[in-house]
Amino acid sequence: MMVYLYILALMALAGIEGRPLIREKKWAELVVFSILTLAGAAVIAMNSLAFEPYRVSMIIDLVFRPYTSFFKNILTSF
Repeated sequence: MMVYLYILALMALAGIEGRPLIREKKWAELVVFSILTLAGAAVIAMNSLAFEPYRVSMIIDLVFRPYTSFFKNILTSF
């Protein structure tokens, strides 16, 4: 039930923030805003339903871990 309240509040705020984009016919900005709002709603729903949401930091960690461990080994070897 709480997830519905979160989503309702998010959609109400999105409606308030998105209305000027519709009035000024900024369709590209409205599409990006809608995608970000839906992504935020998905994360809120996953957190509220006790699922583990997708984290971008996992990808960043996989990419930069070799570099960090390399420099950590160099700095701690002295």
